Amino acid sequence: MTNFLTKKLKKAYYHLFEYNTDKLCIYSQFNGIILARLSYAILRKNYILITFQDGSYEIGQIPKRISIGRFVLRDIDRKILRIVDIDDIFRVDL
Repeated sequence: MTNFLTKKLKKAYYHLFEYNTDKLCIYSQFNGIILARLSYAILRKNYILITFQDGSYEIGQIPKRISIGRFVLRDIDRKILRIVDIDDIFRVDL
């Protein structure tokens, strides 16, 4: 049982904190794809990697949608909430 939990924790840690930057694409996404992925993340409560236009990025969850082009982003620690505008997003990776 302990070995099973250890494997699950290592897998979760890998997905949350160790993104393979070689697999990430340098191309931007269309707003329709970004909206689809953000909506999917809301429904499934997935953690996502958002890359912004200025090159910064954040990992977190999208708990709700405020308006057509605005979402609330909760960081990994679940402490900081941030309003994200779709025009500021370069790409979204699940």
